[in-house]
Amino acid sequence: MKSLYIGFDFDNTVVTQRSPELGEEIEEALEVLEELQEAGHKLILVTMRSGERLVQAVEYLEDNGIKPYAVNENPSQKYWTESPKIFCNLYIDDLALGCPLDIDTFSKPVVDWYEVRNQLKERELL
Repeated sequence: MKSLYIGFDFDNTVVTQRSPELGEEIEEALEVLEELQEAGHKLILVTMRSGERLVQAVEYLEDNGIKPYAVNENPSQKYWTESPKIFCNLYIDDLALGCPLDIDTFSKPVVDWYEVRNQLKERELL
């Protein structure tokens, strides 16, 4: 299996949005991210969080076994482009068109990680 750069958002993707605190963990988020990490994919946290809120998100991920390859950048792309857009082969984000959403569990739509896992398996990425 080819290793991909997979970008993922944090709020309403890994946890519910409850600024400035961390929200509730979204079911299966950490498990699927761990499966992707174990499959050799490079996980890039792509988030609007900054400062202490960004540190909080990274620590949350690391405390739960997810070690992002990078945060808000793709270090490998500096060798072939100066574009500020973060290159990923795939993005998992509650605001991405086509991303499966759970609209029933929380007050706002969040990523449906059960369906994300199914789509990743169909594409033979897990």
